[in-house]
Amino acid sequence: MTKKPAYLTIDDGPTVDFEQKLAILDQRNIPAIWFCRGDYLDARPQMAQEVIARGVILANHSYNHPHFSQISLEQAYDEIRRTDAVLADLYRSAGVEWQHKFFRFPYGDKGALNQNPFTGFSGEGLMRKDSIQTCLRDLGYVQLPFADVTYPAYRQFGLLDDVDWYWTYDCREWEVWHEDRSEGIDSLGKVNARMDIDSPDTWHGLNRPGSAEIILTHDHTQTTPLFEAMIDHLLTKDLDFKLPL
Repeated sequence: MTKKPAYLTIDDGPTVDFEQKLAILDQRNIPAIWFCRGDYLDARPQMAQEVIARGVILANHSYNHPHFSQISLEQAYDEIRRTDAVLADLYRSAGVEWQHKFFRFPYGDKGALNQNPFTGFSGEGLMRKDSIQTCLRDLGYVQLPFADVTYPAYRQFGLLDDVDWYWTYDCREWEVWHEDRSEGIDSLGKVNARMDIDSPDTWHGLNRPGSAEIILTHDHTQTTPLFEAMIDHLLTKDLDFKLPL
């Protein structure tokens, strides 16, 4: 059976454990795109330059990781532009052309007042969302076509029409340490058990042929002890991890 494509994306780094996680992925030949906080990049510039020189793709995840729906448009632009400038300097210092400009909103919050993209946007919220998308386009950010992502809702709500990157599967390992445990995930066992659910219509499609997966996990120090086992459980699925380039 042909494995379906899977694109691993990792948010919120680079933490002090970044290189440890990168080594785990390298050992398993799993490429990833790392959506990075600007303040963390500023804190660890040498490490960032070194991995860029090795071909690792670092992308923009805002500077301070706010909910974009809770800040002004000018603040939203600054979050994007400030991290854009940090990344541009890091790529330049590493002697690498910055070919792939990718962006993901913290929390998947597109700044449209309503934080849930699956309920639609209107009025002031739609204006805010469109204005931020224009800012991203003007800076050269793109989302790849992802022709192999075929979940109907993903297309119905225009997630492939926007510049920012969303996801089809959230590992939600962050719940283990976070006060928000809306799915009751408080252990590695529950993180992995969630991966075993076979329900593509509710965004649990790892076990079903069909749509490619854009998988979201995080570079959090609190869940570093879970990372290797979580990645190994993903490898039990019929997924072909690759970069969508």
